[in-house]
Amino acid sequence: MPGPLNRRTFLKRAAATAAGLAAAGSIPTGIAEAASRATRQESDRRNLTLICWQGYADPSFVRPFEQQNNCKVTATYAGSSDEMVAKWIAGHGNTYDLVSASGDATRRFMNSRTLLPVDVSKLKNFDKLFPKFYTPVWNTRNGQHFGVSFTWGPDVLIYDTRVFKKAPTSWHVIYDPAYKGKLSTADNPITIADVALYLGFKDCYNLTDAQLAKCKAQLQEQKPLLRKYWGGSGDLEDAFIHREVVASNAWPLMTNDLRKAHYPIGETIPREGATGWADTWMISKNSPNVDLAMKWIDYMIGPQGQKGVIDVTAYSGASRSAIPLLGPARVKALHMDNLSFFDELHMWAEPANYAKWQKIWNDVKA
Repeated sequence: MPGPLNRRTFLKRAAATAAGLAAAGSIPTGIAEAASRATRQESDRRNLTLICWQGYADPSFVRPFEQQNNCKVTATYAGSSDEMVAKWIAGHGNTYDLVSASGDATRRFMNSRTLLPVDVSKLKNFDKLFPKFYTPVWNTRNGQHFGVSFTWGPDVLIYDTRVFKKAPTSWHVIYDPAYKGKLSTADNPITIADVALYLGFKDCYNLTDAQLAKCKAQLQEQKPLLRKYWGGSGDLEDAFIHREVVASNAWPLMTNDLRKAHYPIGETIPREGATGWADTWMISKNSPNVDLAMKWIDYMIGPQGQKGVIDVTAYSGASRSAIPLLGPARVKALHMDNLSFFDELHMWAEPANYAKWQKIWNDVKA
């Protein structure tokens, strides 16, 4: 039985048919040439491969890039930084052209020796970044850029407003037995930093063994209260929509998606504070599409890419380029008028003893 007829197969068959008919004098030669030209153009399209967080390859802003550059963007979504690192390293940097790395993983990517240093002088939109993102420690080493920041944001508490008439003021809600079976948390060892903040450990990425033990105990107490560990935005959104979950840690993307679905969702940052992240596009040194990857980075820090990803995710942009397109109210809501909010967040970083964090996480889940 013949397989599905995709666009490339269709064009090849059409070109062959047109050429045959033209030779037989059945159709004008010009039509046959046009069909053949379309086939060559399709064959010439390059495929830019990404491994990234959900929301970073949405068709709304990917399609214009594809059209502008005669290419195809293919994304693989990951649920955690550990998953991104594992898949990238397994392929020795040969599987993907780009990765959207968060601050808890960028050091591992840089240490892997699979990255291509980025010549930012070739990015026309680089000077539009907020100065904070010119040479950040999470993607720059000894003055050399190994990636370019493009988004940032907080880890927030989201909740069903039918259950909580007022926004919860503490992270305690996701450890509260009153909501047993209706809670969720991210399936990611870096979540231990959120637990540390809840327990009052302000240096949440530099935890002693004694502090880690207390975090582990808290996670073990929480486990029987959980409906599920979420591994991606879709996991958590579905759990809310099906009324399986009423509160969880989350990203603004989930809030944005649920509000678009007219779900009664609330979002807050509790009094204990919040962790956060800044994401970076990094290029494989083995990429066959370095020029295209550079165009992607430039696009994603330019006005169209920044506006596109902000519209989809409700994350804050690392660039000033989209500010004229967002309007004063949205700029203020995204804290892009004053980056002091960025400094209030405990931004993801890889702990020196991260292997212990991974073991604790796996022990708790087991």
